[in-house]
Amino acid sequence: MSDQGHDEAPFRDSGQYVGRERWKRSMVTAHAGTQARLYGEDVEGKSAFNKAIAFLKIRVVLWVGHYLKSRFGRKYPFPDYTTAGEDDGVYDLVASAEESEAAEPVVISLLGDWGSGTREAYEAAERVKADGPHYTIHLGDIYYVGSPEEVQENMLGGKVQWPAGSQGSFALNANHEMYSQGKGYFKYLLPELGLDDGRGQKASFFCLKNEHWLVIGLDTGYNSTGVPILEMVTRPNCKLHDKLMTWLRKEVGLEDDTQRGVIFLSHHQYYSGFESGYPKPAEQLSQLIRRPVLWVWGHEHRFALYGKHADGKAGLEAYGRCLGHGGLPIEDIRDEPKQGDKYQVGLVLYDRRERAKIGVFGTPVGYNGYANLTFAGNRLTVEYKDTERPLVRERWQVGDSGVLQGVSISKPRKAECLRRWLLPKPT
Repeated sequence: MSDQGHDEAPFRDSGQYVGRERWKRSMVTAHAGTQARLYGEDVEGKSAFNKAIAFLKIRVVLWVGHYLKSRFGRKYPFPDYTTAGEDDGVYDLVASAEESEAAEPVVISLLGDWGSGTREAYEAAERVKADGPHYTIHLGDIYYVGSPEEVQENMLGGKVQWPAGSQGSFALNANHEMYSQGKGYFKYLLPELGLDDGRGQKASFFCLKNEHWLVIGLDTGYNSTGVPILEMVTRPNCKLHDKLMTWLRKEVGLEDDTQRGVIFLSHHQYYSGFESGYPKPAEQLSQLIRRPVLWVWGHEHRFALYGKHADGKAGLEAYGRCLGHGGLPIEDIRDEPKQGDKYQVGLVLYDRRERAKIGVFGTPVGYNGYANLTFAGNRLTVEYKDTERPLVRERWQVGDSGVLQGVSISKPRKAECLRRWLLPKPT
């Protein structure tokens, strides 16, 4: 939050707020931060979960094996909506298919890097289901390489079932899906998602809109891979596909829509206080939109909030939110923000609470979490939660000419539970 005049004070009655939001106790086992819970036990007859430790950097050798077995081959053809009949990928953001109920508040739940098949993913999914959102959206990454088998195990119920929204569910494309050329994602996952009325997700990009808001899912994953093995050294720029850019112009009308607030969803980060960003998509989008946006991404396995920032070359101002801790615990909780000009991106807070130590080296890991976005007229409330409690709540509204206005942001119930809390003074 930069110069929008946010209120630094916590919400009134925050203790009662937490009480009202007590999670439904639907889990079979207790949610203690024990090591046993991170290694996979049977739950409700399901096979053992994947072990969180297998995905951490100290076990990178396991990922390399999956990568080398799946990485070589031709990319799955990039689908768009030109052959989807009347389906143009732009859908009404409503709480019910009934027109009389279209004005009701609408809730979208976002989970990033969720497709791990871990017990953490199961817990996060149960929490989302208990909240009962109208839509659920995955910000991408199905591990290890998004193969058809891993899509079945880690998204479609083999180990863990993606939590469906009452009106529909969507998933973004990411680099791990493309390590197997996107076949599992495009051919097997997308037909199982989409709207509750039977319209499946036809492409890796989409738009949910109402009178005041555009929620646009972007595909930064398709061009996140390059020449196998060499791509680990010469990092691809995640350029948005030309078909996606054409869709934004012709179907979404992003260039001409100057009245709605815009929320971009992607897998890869525009910028970061911890590692390099991917500014190319923002550079492309700046050709179509010239007002600040709210941008939620995953990729980094952490929870972090940023103030308004624009990469110098890209020029697009965005309030960044990193939400990459849906299915894997935060693994870099000891990280401090990087120093240097490219990392001075207005970091507001990040979570580095230690949940447990796992593995023979006692690697500290943090919490898993997600976000609920509630739309009511021109107002938006975003609640960030971990799998045990609510953490942060922020409120926005759309002003004249589609300009985002921050109304307030709450501190956590105990501010010290997050490592950093840098709210600017109200102006």
